[in-house]
Amino acid sequence: MRRFLVLSFVLFNFIFVFSLKIGISQIVDHPALNSIYEGVIDALHAEGIQADIDYQNAQGIFQNALAIAKKFKNDADFVVAISTPSAQAAKNEIDDKPIVFSAVSDPVGAGLIENWGKNTSNVVGISDMLPIETHFKLMKVIMPTKKNIAILYNPGEANSKFILDRSKNIGNKIGFNIIEVAGSNVNELITSVNSNIDMIDVVYLITDNLVASSVEILSKIFYDNKIPVVASDVEIAKKAAFIGFGFDYHSMGWATGKILIRLINGESTSDMESKVIDSKYLNLYVNLKRAENAGINVPESFILKADKLVK
Repeated sequence: MRRFLVLSFVLFNFIFVFSLKIGISQIVDHPALNSIYEGVIDALHAEGIQADIDYQNAQGIFQNALAIAKKFKNDADFVVAISTPSAQAAKNEIDDKPIVFSAVSDPVGAGLIENWGKNTSNVVGISDMLPIETHFKLMKVIMPTKKNIAILYNPGEANSKFILDRSKNIGNKIGFNIIEVAGSNVNELITSVNSNIDMIDVVYLITDNLVASSVEILSKIFYDNKIPVVASDVEIAKKAAFIGFGFDYHSMGWATGKILIRLINGESTSDMESKVIDSKYLNLYVNLKRAENAGINVPESFILKADKLVK
C-alpha cells in the first residue's frame, strides 16, 4: 500500500510538472535573439521551474509567426514572443492567455500595449529601446569629420521604421546626413548597399532582424570597402563593427523570464509594468583590427572602458 502511494505521488508530480506548457516564438535566428531565448530558459531553471517548452522560429516570415501564434493559442499556457513581428503575431491571434514580449523597441507604436507601465491587456514585456542619441554622439567624438551615416533596414519591420525615424531626427540635429539603405531581403539589401557605397562614410547597424541575420555577408562588403561600422547591439558588433554599444541580450532574456515566472506564480499581466530594460545592462565592444582597417583611431578612453576588446 505504501509503495502504491509513493508511486502515485511521483506520477502526480510528474504530470503536474510537465503539464505546464510555454510557447516561445522568435522571428529569425540570430545571436541577440538566441541569447534572449537562452536567458529566459536560464531564469526558469534558476527558479526550479520545469515545463514543456515549444520553441519556434518563423525564419523571418511574418505569416510563419502568425501560424506559430495560432498553434500556441491552442497548445500553450503562456507565450513568450521575441521581437516585434513575433509579438504582433501573438497579439493578433491570442487574447485569452498571457503574452510576454521581449526585444521590442516601440511596443506602444507596434500596437502591443496602450502605454508604458501597467496596462489592462494580456500583454506585458521588456523593450530594448536603443540609446540612439548616445550612439550618434559617440560617432561625433570618434569620427568628427564623417557626415554621411547609412542605416540599413527592412521597411517591412515596424520596429526598424521606428528606429530609422528617430535616428533621422536625432542624427540631423547633431549634424549628420542619414542615408536610408532599404531592402526586404538580403539580396535587396546588398544591391542597395552597393548602389550607395560611394556616399557612405559610416554604417550604423540598428536592431533590424533582417540586417542581423545577414550581417556576416554585409560585413565583408564594409570591410573590403574600408567603411567603419557602428552597431547598436554587441552581438551584431562582434560580426561586423569596430565599435558597438548595446544591451546584453542574455540579461534581457533573464528579465523576460522573471516576468514569465511571476505570471506562472499567479500574477496577472495587468499587475506588471512594461518598460525599457535597465541601462546597467549596456555593454561596450571595441574591435581595434576593424578600426585600423577603416582608418579610425579609437580614443584611449573608449579602449579602457570596453567590456570586450578585440586587438
